[in-house]
Amino acid sequence: MSVKVKNYAVVQLPVRDLEASVKWYKEVLGIPFTFKYTPGDKEAWLNVGGVGLGLIHCQEVPKLDFANSQGQLQPIISLQVENIHEAYEELKSKGMEVGEMVYKPQGGYSFTFRDPDGHFGNLWGGWPKEN
Repeated sequence: MSVKVKNYAVVQLPVRDLEASVKWYKEVLGIPFTFKYTPGDKEAWLNVGGVGLGLIHCQEVPKLDFANSQGQLQPIISLQVENIHEAYEELKSKGMEVGEMVYKPQGGYSFTFRDPDGHFGNLWGGWPKEN
């Protein structure tokens, strides 16, 4: 018998300032806590559609950026949102670092962002609807 992975359970991100990261992911992206968080804790656990997003306090945060074979920067994490256009405008209006809105005919709309630690991420609006 071979191992059969069922789903993602946890994604962990290293962060320098846990309080700032908690505020950003909770208030800017609206991600709820999985477990109670108390200021001073060394980690915070958020819930992204049943998958744990651990924000882990670290003294040094590694650069997690990478480029594909064509030299295009790729996101380390991609999150799906309900209304991609509203999310884009809201993050821009809050002064967040966001990339341009991109549309791929078979992939839908998305845009990139950087969190307080500079992690390069992506928000995606879901699969395009057929007309």
